[in-house]
Amino acid sequence: MLTFDSIRDLERTERQSKRLQKLPEDIAAQIFEYLKRKERLTDKTSADLVEMENITSTIKRLMELREAKILTSAMDTVRTGLPPEHLTKDEETVFYSLTDALKQHREKFFHDIHNEPGVMYRVKRAVPAFIGPDMKTYELNEEEVVSLPEPLAELLIRDGVIEKA
Repeated sequence: MLTFDSIRDLERTERQSKRLQKLPEDIAAQIFEYLKRKERLTDKTSADLVEMENITSTIKRLMELREAKILTSAMDTVRTGLPPEHLTKDEETVFYSLTDALKQHREKFFHDIHNEPGVMYRVKRAVPAFIGPDMKTYELNEEEVVSLPEPLAELLIRDGVIEKA
């Protein structure tokens, strides 16, 4: 069960480390229960009100620290391929959305500087990794926007896998 001190300890530990710290998977539910417990107090003292203000600020700082680390980790993962440790399930969803968006942006950018501006395609359904006619490996994920060589693009359009973006 979370307490004011344990929440402050979580925030302090997060602030002192460059890496994400391990949180309980149900941290949001635990914080919700803590806040609900505090709000149910009928004879609130001024100390209780100050504690609520302080804990709200502490929770906000904890989340902002983690968000900044997740953003930095997403950029690092796009460069190195190594994901961070200690993401909660909700944070994993955000993290992989960010890395997918960054990868697409990088691929498009490097494609554009190395090739004439080409046609971009939106992937309508995921396709497992395969070797294209140019002997490169392709793995297409649903809703991804990609640039593909013309012969491969024509085949995938015919099969309903991609469409022009």
